[in-house]
Amino acid sequence: MNRKTGFWAALVLITGAALFLRAWDLGNRPFHADESVHAFKLWDLYEHGRYRYDPNEFHGPTLYYAALPILAAQHVRAFGDLTEADCRGAVSLAGALLVIVCGLLASAYGRRGAVLASAVMALSPAFVFYSRYFIQETLLVLFTATMILCWWQAARTRCTAWALACGGAAGLMLATKETAVLSLGAWALASWLFRLHEPGALAGGPEPGRPSRLREALGGAAVALAIATLLLTGMGRNWAAVPSYVASFRPWFYRAHGTDIHSHPWTYYVSLLLWHRQGAGSPIWTDGFTLALALVGAVVAFRSRDAASVLARRLAAFSASLLVIYSAVPYKTPWCVLSALLGAVVLAGVGAAWLLDAQRLWWRRATAAVVMVAGLAHMGWLAWQTSFRFQTDPRNPFVYAQTVPDAEEFRRRAESLAQVHPDGYRMVVKVFWKDEYYWPIPWYLRRFRNVGYWQGVPQDADAPLIFASPEFDEELTKRLDATHLMNGYIGLRPHVVAQVWVRLDLWTRFVESQPRPPEPP
Repeated sequence: MNRKTGFWAALVLITGAALFLRAWDLGNRPFHADESVHAFKLWDLYEHGRYRYDPNEFHGPTLYYAALPILAAQHVRAFGDLTEADCRGAVSLAGALLVIVCGLLASAYGRRGAVLASAVMALSPAFVFYSRYFIQETLLVLFTATMILCWWQAARTRCTAWALACGGAAGLMLATKETAVLSLGAWALASWLFRLHEPGALAGGPEPGRPSRLREALGGAAVALAIATLLLTGMGRNWAAVPSYVASFRPWFYRAHGTDIHSHPWTYYVSLLLWHRQGAGSPIWTDGFTLALALVGAVVAFRSRDAASVLARRLAAFSASLLVIYSAVPYKTPWCVLSALLGAVVLAGVGAAWLLDAQRLWWRRATAAVVMVAGLAHMGWLAWQTSFRFQTDPRNPFVYAQTVPDAEEFRRRAESLAQVHPDGYRMVVKVFWKDEYYWPIPWYLRRFRNVGYWQGVPQDADAPLIFASPEFDEELTKRLDATHLMNGYIGLRPHVVAQVWVRLDLWTRFVESQPRPPEPP
């Protein structure tokens, strides 16, 4: 087997392992509130073919368009038949594609560096966990990595097609999430810092002049804007999305100063990556191995003077500037760390390859190899703990405002009562909540046709089944105590529960429908 064949064989094996970690048992964790909102928007696009950009925390449509082929392949016919795995499948595939993109950078760092970077990406606990999450972050990082790959190919070959592809990837970033402007800004800053060290004539000729580079940049920008506009406007059906997208940055700017539930200290992301442990029985969560190798890779890049080192320097500046930006903003969610971690993963491949290549004595090379295997094995173990053992546990730092497993009881309770109600799934269900954070309750009630949601208790509070915030207990007791039974509590998120109120006649029918236990002999 020659080296090229071995490289592709290794990349296929690594991608297969990455896909297994990302796609196996995708339904082992309840939907996060954000995931449930995206599921509703996905179904609207799937069933009615419509998408309307909403700047209020819902982001762009690439997540939904990516999931459409999986729903079509599964022949999902009703919203009630949609599952968590159906929605998350597209993101898990995007996570595996991210591993391949790292491998395609072999032309920059050599096959060994690319394979090692792919291995780090495949086993990264953060990337594995959020590749099993129906949110935009993994897609954003995939398109960012693709943009960087296309930039490298354009700089190496001076091929206009690669420059346009770079713009296309940037357009997909913009159509995925508004924070794409931070990634694009960080890349622009890194490019400016190292603008005097462009890869020279890697194809064998003199470096092109400014007019040619300007045309490529303008062409790429035009493609980026065209693709972003096409997707955000729902394929040209809603041109108001363009000014709405621009206007969305104003509320996001104020929100960035932090809210009660999303405000964290500047050390939040650093501790998330370096060292996190909370409670007995919890592992030490760390990406320290990746960061240590990335530091070696950055040192190698700044000491080198070859063309490929320019890309590594830009990646170092890109990741460092993003980490600083996200750390300085009080508003923080853990998945945002993926964008900053991207450059570190690629640099880790560079650093690992250098450590293996630089050792001239066989025993030093063997020691470096053992350290690499041990480090990657530890990463894989942490990835498994993150996604398959502590996937809903608050001690897992990547679990954030996670729906508790008990929330499945919303569906079970409602469906069991619907079996004895004359209207079945047309039974009226009412939800009274203290604020707008009642999601993902609508996901568990998606089979029901007549569900209403109120931020407070309405004048007409009567319904066969009611889910309510405990804050309304006194008021509901006064108004419903004669006709309803407070039937217990259901957990929604850590320290967040809902009361269950069932009309007495419905509860009586339900109890009478249950099989009686056999009498003792």
